[in-house]
Amino acid sequence: MFDLRRADLHLHTSCSDGRLSPAELVRRAREAGLYCVAITDHDTIDGLEEARQAAARWAMVVVPGVELSVQVEEEEVHLLGYFFDPAHPALTEALAAYRKARMERLSAMLKRLEEVGVRLSEAQVQAVVGRGVPGRPHVAQALVTAGYAESYREAFQRYLLPGGPGYVPKPAWTAEEAVAVLHEAGGIAVLAHPGEHLRDRVFRALLQAGIDGIEAVHPSHSYYLVQHYRQVARDFGLLETGGSDYHGHRPEDDALLGTCTIPYPRVERLRATLQATRA
Repeated sequence: MFDLRRADLHLHTSCSDGRLSPAELVRRAREAGLYCVAITDHDTIDGLEEARQAAARWAMVVVPGVELSVQVEEEEVHLLGYFFDPAHPALTEALAAYRKARMERLSAMLKRLEEVGVRLSEAQVQAVVGRGVPGRPHVAQALVTAGYAESYREAFQRYLLPGGPGYVPKPAWTAEEAVAVLHEAGGIAVLAHPGEHLRDRVFRALLQAGIDGIEAVHPSHSYYLVQHYRQVARDFGLLETGGSDYHGHRPEDDALLGTCTIPYPRVERLRATLQATRA
């Protein structure tokens, strides 16, 4: 019998750079007809427990998730982690160290901005961050609030793009380090949104690092690109995932919620494959 339950394995909350709280995002996901979600905030799992508690009200499934920035062949690549133990020391210690590095980056960005006459305090940025991990989107919003830019886009273009006065590269793990941490915590590592320009050298390096899967379904992927990455998954023995990459800042984001999905039985197969590998 065909199973109509749907899953979205790529969602962001206010714990990183999303607009909605974990509980509110789960509520929206339920209204959009989703049965299973993965909260994949950038470099933090702080929203996981709140999401689980919210999902329990409606008997929804929440997959533990996270999105990590890694460096591969001098390129920044994002890895999605799933099914790990959120309390595993290897993961919690690595995320704490990364959060510290992000705070140091924020200080460096603010210092560079001050050198060109833009005086922004950590408190002003933290007011935007809330309980999340600070990044360029939060600085951009703080710049708008402080009157240094009229829009989020202008703040990025004037100050925060590579080469701009406030740009500081994001701290990044190597792919090997990130994959090893996810595996040690009992999870899997999946290449996020490979897009149209995934270089062969980068992909080979990720395979060498031990990735387990690839995100085939993503809003930036056309129908033909989805089919291409499904074939790549088959050719290289990789697991296949997908999701909306929902952040909630753009009007079109809400249209993606509940439509950019994968069948829930595929999530069950992912879990079964992981359990078999562990055994």
